[in-house]
Amino acid sequence: MAIPLPPDLAARAFQILPTSLPALRRVKAENLHLTLAFLGHTPDERLDEVVAAATEAAALVSPFTLSFDRAGRFPERGRPRVVWLGIEAGVLELGVGVYAGLRTRGLRFDDRPLAPHLTLARVVEDASAAEAKTVGVALEELAIESLRFDVGEIAVVQSVLSPKGPRYTALATVPLAHT
Repeated sequence: MAIPLPPDLAARAFQILPTSLPALRRVKAENLHLTLAFLGHTPDERLDEVVAAATEAAALVSPFTLSFDRAGRFPERGRPRVVWLGIEAGVLELGVGVYAGLRTRGLRFDDRPLAPHLTLARVVEDASAAEAKTVGVALEELAIESLRFDVGEIAVVQSVLSPKGPRYTALATVPLAHT
C-alpha cells in the first residue's frame, strides 16, 4: 500500500539529488511513491482483503498535508545503501491503521516498524568506498526546500520487477475520511 505522489511533486523530488553524485541507481520520477506497507507476493484472490484493510485505515484518517523536509540515508552510519527524503509528520497514524488491518486479516507483509520515507535512489553494490563516502557527505550538506502536498487517498499498488526496472500499477485507490 502506498501514498501516490502528484506528478509535479515527484518531478521536483527526482531533481533534488545532484546529477554529479556517483554510483546511484535513481528511482524514476514516475515510480516515486511513499510505501505504507510492503506485502510481497499476495495471491489475487486476497486482493479484496487488502483493499478492505486499506479502506478501514483510510476511514480513520482525515486528509492531511504531507511534507518532505530532509534528506537522509539507510543505514545512518557506514556505507549508505538507500538515499531518501524524510517526512515532517502526518503519516504514522495512517500506517498504524494499515498494519492493523493487514494483521487482522492474516495478510503477510514486511512488519518492521514504520519508518516513512521516500526512496530517491539506491547506492550500487559495487560502489567504491570513495563513491559511497561522496554520497554520504553530499547528503549531509544537501539543503531541502520543503516539498508538500495534500494527501487525500491511498493506493493498493502492484509492483512488477523486470530487467528494465520496476513497474508500479495502482490496483485500487481508497479516499481518506471526509471531515
